[in-house]
Amino acid sequence: MVVGGYGPGYSELREVDVVSHSGVCSDAVSRLPGQISRYLGDVSGLAEYVDNGVLFCRHTECWRLDLHKNLWNRTASLKYERSSGVSVEVGGRMVVLGGNPGEDALEIYHPTTREWTLRTDLKLREPRYSFCAAPINSSSLLVAGGWNGDKPLASVELLDLETGAWTSAPPLPHPSYGHACLHTEIRGRDGIMVTGGALTGRKVLFYDLVDKVWSELPDLIYRTDGHKLISIEGVPTVFGWENIQQFDGTRWRMSELGLHHSRSAFAVASVPGHLLPVCS
Repeated sequence: MVVGGYGPGYSELREVDVVSHSGVCSDAVSRLPGQISRYLGDVSGLAEYVDNGVLFCRHTECWRLDLHKNLWNRTASLKYERSSGVSVEVGGRMVVLGGNPGEDALEIYHPTTREWTLRTDLKLREPRYSFCAAPINSSSLLVAGGWNGDKPLASVELLDLETGAWTSAPPLPHPSYGHACLHTEIRGRDGIMVTGGALTGRKVLFYDLVDKVWSELPDLIYRTDGHKLISIEGVPTVFGWENIQQFDGTRWRMSELGLHHSRSAFAVASVPGHLLPVCS
């Protein structure tokens, strides 16, 4: 699902695009509720599939899509407004972290209570925004790169949500921000894929979680930053504006599919297809 964002002239996009191997449609999922009337173009939305629904937040406001009823409902708000922060699903929970200016505490959405908990004890060791995060397992996540207000970062950190421990991993080969990352398997190896970025353009990296080393994968077709990267039916897929690039295991290919609107500051969520309404 591709949710929210802005089109030409920063017009708010309320249509939700559903992307699958069979095509792209904008009529299966209910439109997002209208947001408050103010300029939101510099704040990217956050979305994750949790609790058999899709949680979408922008600024501090959050909505939950009930996939059975196909309805968006307001849910608990974030404690802090975050610009260029990120979200990640870990063990059925939505974790929001980072953002400008320097908000380094984590917020965790609990499906059982549908409330957010601010975890100052789990704050980032180094404040950052415009970075990427990906789950490692049901209790741990990885954050990579970003901007700390003065310079781009190459540092990579791992967080265990259960123990509260941060540990360092080998840094990115080059400082990067505006990139995206995904936990995936490449050529039988379990790891984290990192794509694009304002400084790294078309570059694609892969961090092997077993050998703990970075390697390069084939470049993207287009330079991109501020994009989104998720898995669609097992295929790493990059969304940027209206374009869709997919990795076939050997090289990146431009999908014949395209989003119905050119979007910026949007969010994506990977949702089991059988839970979504049928496209007409």
